[in-house]
Amino acid sequence: MNPAAPILVLAGARETPEAVHALSGYPARVLWADESTPVPVGAEVVRQMPEEVRAILDVTHAFDTQTRSRWARPGLPYARVARALWEPEPGDRWTTVETIEQAVATLPSGARVFAATGQSSGAVLAKHNGPVFLRQLGTHDLLAPPNCTYVFGAGPFDVEGEVAVLRELSIDVVIARNVGGPDSYPKLAAARALGLPVVLLGPPPLPDGPVLMSPEDIGRWAQRL
Repeated sequence: MNPAAPILVLAGARETPEAVHALSGYPARVLWADESTPVPVGAEVVRQMPEEVRAILDVTHAFDTQTRSRWARPGLPYARVARALWEPEPGDRWTTVETIEQAVATLPSGARVFAATGQSSGAVLAKHNGPVFLRQLGTHDLLAPPNCTYVFGAGPFDVEGEVAVLRELSIDVVIARNVGGPDSYPKLAAARALGLPVVLLGPPPLPDGPVLMSPEDIGRWAQRL
């Protein structure tokens, strides 16, 4: 392995700037997966796989399996930057599932559902026989799937605001993805406050490699390459 070859950062999650900073002193190139995420100052952005890559540091969204599989390179060292997943607290009524199909299968007939599972989940959510309100970050003019209504909003969210949304829509069940971190958590706290059940999708499996939880972890991993 060429020690001068860059570490390729698969970017997209909000931890990307912090991860790039942790690689200061190491050659690194950022493959930008989400242009809505600010580009770190001084980062080099590439749109295709460089000819030589020393390792891959995955800082994509937890559920971005498309980017992960597209840029996977068997035999290269791989590590994932991740957040601690949410854990239930007293009063939570969580059911954990692996797929959106399983989530829909758990829903009571006719239940009014608030879903924060991404636009791509709409086709499966439309199979539910009750109204589904699908959160969208930002605005667009796309047509919602049958039985679905887009609920537009942009963070930061807070518990009071999420309680108001769930009450206004007369929600019976919340579906969410377990992405960890504080930013997306208020809807779960709101569900707890209202006594609502939550169907929580666990993150998809990752390629083999260490999971890094801090900038210090990233630096130690880079040193060992």
